[in-house]
Amino acid sequence: MRLRRKTPRTIDEQLEDLARASASYFPAIARRLGQHNRSQLVEDVWQNAFAKVTERLREDAGSVGDLRAYMRQVCVNCAVDELRLIRRRSEILVGDETATLEKRENAELDASGVYYADIRDELKALLTPMEHRAVFLTSVLDFTSDRAAELMDVSPSSVRKALGRAREKVARRKPDLGQEA
Repeated sequence: MRLRRKTPRTIDEQLEDLARASASYFPAIARRLGQHNRSQLVEDVWQNAFAKVTERLREDAGSVGDLRAYMRQVCVNCAVDELRLIRRRSEILVGDETATLEKRENAELDASGVYYADIRDELKALLTPMEHRAVFLTSVLDFTSDRAAELMDVSPSSVRKALGRAREKVARRKPDLGQEA
């Protein structure tokens, strides 16, 4: 009996297979992210990893032997990169909040179409310093309330209460926020 050789699959077919199997890589990413494990962040890391693998395959398809193993390692590496980025943001914030504010001007608040940079000064005037820090850490830097509490040296419930108060204040002023006088 003769074994037939499989015809080599195209790069697009290989990428389609990886995309269909994306859910199988999520647990490895989630484990690596640890306390920062949120579905949106896991999805973002997956997208970054998939883009890197796509770029590598398009450059030199023959350089990757076991595509699934390679994809898993790229996912883990991208998760580690994301953790480093989160840590750098934390270190910058603890050292000097204004340095981080300048780097994150394009952060959208709560998918509302309102960008942090557009209303930063108004928020500082409207909110207490604690409320502003809570909004900044959770909405702009995308930290959990637990992580924000660690950075602010308060309890997670204090952060959640501050966020609630901030949301109430913003909701009362929402039509005016971001409008030029």
